[in-house]
Amino acid sequence: MKKKYIFGLIAILIFGVFMAFSLNGNREKHKEEFRERQERIALYFVNNYELTNGEEIKEIKITSFRKNHMTGSWRCSFLINGKYSANVSEIYEKKQILGAGYHGDDFKEIVPPKNNTKLEANIEYFED
Repeated sequence: MKKKYIFGLIAILIFGVFMAFSLNGNREKHKEEFRERQERIALYFVNNYELTNGEEIKEIKITSFRKNHMTGSWRCSFLINGKYSANVSEIYEKKQILGAGYHGDDFKEIVPPKNNTKLEANIEYFED
């Protein structure tokens, strides 16, 4: 009887450890995907907009990244060079950027847009 109890306890412990590692792996995968999405949106903004004062975009801090459950779109807000606010909306499932918003005359659209494939600015990611 005691052996069955110990065997059952060991089985539960092994199952618990297996589940903990499994869930942690899924969380890491989600975290990496979340970061890739943020970087893709930041790259979109850098390729399509520039500061009107001629300053180079050197730093991007993602301040929020949230889903609008009514529309299904995601909104990514960020702070550029520590002082300029902007945001980009996307429909993730379609990989479609809906557009960007910013305050006043801080930015102007680049026509034609740049075609950078790598983000040159330092980025601070929003952690979910």
